[in-house]
Amino acid sequence: MNTRNRRIRPRLGALALAAFGFATALTATAEVPRCDHCLGEYYGCRSAGGEYEACVNAFWDCETANGCAISLPPDF
Repeated sequence: MNTRNRRIRPRLGALALAAFGFATALTATAEVPRCDHCLGEYYGCRSAGGEYEACVNAFWDCETANGCAISLPPDF
């Protein structure tokens, strides 16, 4: 009887369990996209006298960087 195969199976099971646990931990700590602060930055840019095109481009960059859906800001 080959005893080498018997020692490998528990190790593979433990490795699979560890990988599943690690993946679960990563999923549980995933950050929710922060999209609300992009609008505040847009309004701040417009209030400071920034041109529409420059402010909306910064708004879109903020949304992209945070994993948000690209949208048009409401009228200022």
